[in-house]
Amino acid sequence: MRISKAKIINFRLLENVEISFESLSTVIVGRNNSGKTSLTEVFDRLIGTKIGQFKLEDFSASARPKFLNAKRLKDDDVSPEEVIEALPVISVTLTLDYDPAALDLGPLSAFIIDLDPECTEVMIRFDYRASIATLDDLFLPSTSGGGGDAQIFRGLRDSLPKAYSLHSIAVDPTDPSNERELEQKHVSALFQYGFVGAQRALDQSKKGDPYVLGKLLEILFQTASTSTAALGDQNIAADLKAAVGMVEKEIQAGFNEKLKELLPTFSKFGYPGLSDPELRTETALNVEGLLSEHTKVFYTGSHGVHLPEGYNGLGARNLIYILLQLMTFHKAYRACPTLPGVHLIFIEEPEAHLHPQMQEVFINQLADAVATFSKDYSEGPVWQVQFVVSTHSSHLANAASFESIRYFLTNPSHDKMARHTQVKDFRRGMSSIPPEDVDFLHQYMTLTKCDLYFADKVILIEGTTERILMPRICQIMDETLPAGSKLTEQYLTVVEVGGANANTFYKLLDFLELKTLVITDLDAVVFSEESRRWVKCPYSQGVRTCNPAIKKWFDVPEGEQITLEKLAAKTPSDKVVGYRRIAYQIPEENSSYCARSYEDAMILANPELFKPIAGTHWGDESWLQAQDMPKTETALHYGIKVPAWKVPLYIKEGLVWLSAPPCSPTPLPKETGGAGTNA
Repeated sequence: MRISKAKIINFRLLENVEISFESLSTVIVGRNNSGKTSLTEVFDRLIGTKIGQFKLEDFSASARPKFLNAKRLKDDDVSPEEVIEALPVISVTLTLDYDPAALDLGPLSAFIIDLDPECTEVMIRFDYRASIATLDDLFLPSTSGGGGDAQIFRGLRDSLPKAYSLHSIAVDPTDPSNERELEQKHVSALFQYGFVGAQRALDQSKKGDPYVLGKLLEILFQTASTSTAALGDQNIAADLKAAVGMVEKEIQAGFNEKLKELLPTFSKFGYPGLSDPELRTETALNVEGLLSEHTKVFYTGSHGVHLPEGYNGLGARNLIYILLQLMTFHKAYRACPTLPGVHLIFIEEPEAHLHPQMQEVFINQLADAVATFSKDYSEGPVWQVQFVVSTHSSHLANAASFESIRYFLTNPSHDKMARHTQVKDFRRGMSSIPPEDVDFLHQYMTLTKCDLYFADKVILIEGTTERILMPRICQIMDETLPAGSKLTEQYLTVVEVGGANANTFYKLLDFLELKTLVITDLDAVVFSEESRRWVKCPYSQGVRTCNPAIKKWFDVPEGEQITLEKLAAKTPSDKVVGYRRIAYQIPEENSSYCARSYEDAMILANPELFKPIAGTHWGDESWLQAQDMPKTETALHYGIKVPAWKVPLYIKEGLVWLSAPPCSPTPLPKETGGAGTNA
């Protein structure tokens, strides 16, 4: 069995989201403060180490005003039922899939309340809510007074844990009105929770225990000592206890007799009537204490000199730590008298200190770890584990399959009350993209290490020149952009896609709702009677574009073309679709000349930096000169050596649009994901 999805309501930024889970590994990506940690926290409060420990701050900002409304209703002496109905509830509904043919459903049986033999789902709803019996504990006198709403909320911080409690309810998937409340013991038997936090105290130069690997040995010993642990683990624990017992006997034989001589006798003090009980010592050794406090992990070295765990690299220590934690979780799972139905393990930022190549293989290694750990229990079932991995690493995220990605996105509203998380499910959301395009995007993102998942805004460019110059272009633009809109203060990612591949990214960018500027070339062509084919030429001689990104943008039907004249007539608003804007060459201000590509656009924007050839059309001449400008050398020259120059107008207009805060997107066409109408 496994968790297939979770619907979360009113928990922090997770105001109303639904997230599906993969059978083994689900990868959570997104920008900072997008709600990724909230997902871990809510499960910790449902099935982890903080069960039921919610606070006022855990309620979504949009839900908190309901407390004020409920307070007014209570003050107006409405029925307790109405007040309870008005109060906010943190609610999480989990859907589990199971195999009805299984001989023993174990702890899941208590949650199956439907009568449909074809149903293979179980629904469990967790509600953190108040009850009529505890209503008077919620709005205490401290929640009233002259402080207004702030005073009420201050009082609620203390009274909320007394009035609210966590309820676990089995829900009939075939009839949601059919419910049964269950005790916490049923939930604890069904779920097991594990968490590998991002802060792992691996660095000896920082606060925290530098011997974190050795600490895990105590947990492994405690698990091995239980009666339900694997027989081999129990034997190891027994041998450890026996070895310590032998040491204790040696100590008792001589060490304690000498220690006794250090103790005074009561007779020396001469107190009348005080009997003189003889004092003696016994030294007891605790195996767990020896493991946690006095046992350290060393790495085998040469010449008999073994290196302490802190002497190894942080990346290696991090990976070893994660693997030991997973082993600890696995052994604890196997040691349960009745195996849990679901083992959910959250791993935060596993990329810490890891080499990029190690990050890329991490997700695949989880499957290998499950298989390796399960080999020791060949007679038992496979480890029923699901991993949820949150990451800020483009290497790790791009290496994961598209189907496993869940993209957390917060709306860009400046109103804190309106800010909440959306969860973009790649398994469902990418279904409209042709499989060959999905394969291309995945391979491209893996090879180029682009970080679309974590950027605030994106610039798609054609080639080397724009890629090298874009940082300098942003610096030049920032000289005139207002505070709060400067490009260098925003998380921009620049992706080099080429003119032929930009259109493949359109649907992905729309799905991610990323504000994106696509900088591309007009690529003017004219039909050559001599060669009987379309050839590139100066803009003034061109008839149409051969750029597929432009044709896709304006929804040009397959086999048809769009003329340069129609492209020149497009307004800035015509170039915006959804969260995307396209930028291609246009004439500079007070000029009738237009460029074909970036290089001749650079010449037309900065004529003082170039020498015109007498008697030649300046528009055509810029194109001719551009043919002799090596792309890389030219980009380095103007990016480093030339301090001041003008950004071509088409790029300037696009970057001004990109620099502004995101706003409501232009509607997308229903089928194509392209823009506008046919040209």
